[in-house]
Amino acid sequence: MVFTPEQDAFILVAHFRSGTRNPDGTWSYSLQSCIDQFTEAFPDANVGYQTFANHKGVLVHRFETKNCICKGKTTGRKTVLTEEVTEDIQHRLEQSPNKSIRKLSAQTGLSVGSCHKALQKVLHMHPYKVSVVHELLPPDFERRINNCQWFNNNLNDDALLGLTFFTDEAWFHLSGYVNSQNYRTWATENPHSFVETSLHPIEVGVWVAISRRRIIGPIFFHDTVNAERYRTNILQPFFEQLHDDECQYGYFQQDGATAHTAGSTLRFLQEVYDDRIISQGLWPPRSPDLTAPDFFLFGHLKNNVFKNRLHTIDELQQPITHEIENITPYTLQRVFDNMKRRVNMCIANEGNHFQHLL
Repeated sequence: MVFTPEQDAFILVAHFRSGTRNPDGTWSYSLQSCIDQFTEAFPDANVGYQTFANHKGVLVHRFETKNCICKGKTTGRKTVLTEEVTEDIQHRLEQSPNKSIRKLSAQTGLSVGSCHKALQKVLHMHPYKVSVVHELLPPDFERRINNCQWFNNNLNDDALLGLTFFTDEAWFHLSGYVNSQNYRTWATENPHSFVETSLHPIEVGVWVAISRRRIIGPIFFHDTVNAERYRTNILQPFFEQLHDDECQYGYFQQDGATAHTAGSTLRFLQEVYDDRIISQGLWPPRSPDLTAPDFFLFGHLKNNVFKNRLHTIDELQQPITHEIENITPYTLQRVFDNMKRRVNMCIANEGNHFQHLL
């Protein structure tokens, strides 16, 4: 039955008229009293008990939440998202999961908004960002497994990880890159905007060493790192900050870059670390997902350092230093707990990428 506005108003008045105050101050309302009043006022209306009860409940809720009993505005159009249409959309995306909503709209004849509603509200599908990872070569899988097994046998101890440093370097650029295809200026007339970029990007290199206990660095550099610069400008300042227990018991990790694995560099490292060096031969190539500077620190720095516009190298180095100094011991502990989990995931996934399993 369709109730008229006059009947709706009468039902609401009858509802409150049937109310009685309880001893505790609350109110109770009689559904039967409302029905009797409605039947007396509209004797020709043929309405069932449950239909009346449901309709009264809707009216009272609408009045209490919106302070009126009128219905909200509707477009009056029937939905185009029938079961057949949504099944067609689902089939198309199963065949081509990277399809854009605009292309889906063109293929189905639906509006972009309808396609978006079908995906999220009906099919409960959501867009997910694709992660870019290093390409692994066939020999890498076994090397990654061997390294992870060695880690579990030799380094999987919180106290020892507090003495062991994992190291790497990264370049931080003062000015970002502008993609002219995605960059727009909205105006009533063409402002002929342009962006000046340096022929030679202004950048600074950052080297860090991170253990479960603390971080040594950042050590900044401005030129390409060769073996001599690595020893003189990075390793020597690093050695000067080591504690006795770190020199005596800890390990030192580095990747297989040429400057790191030159004979003169390895001999220099052995003066402090003897045979406790994790480098080429043991450390697997193309594995930034296993070392804390890469999977945590550099990403953390780049997410926070560039929140404000920077103009000089000094302005770039200051927030890098500040962010590193503000990393707490608790954060470092969580990072190395994460490293242990990554090691085990790598083994379980036979040396393949495992980020999606974390």
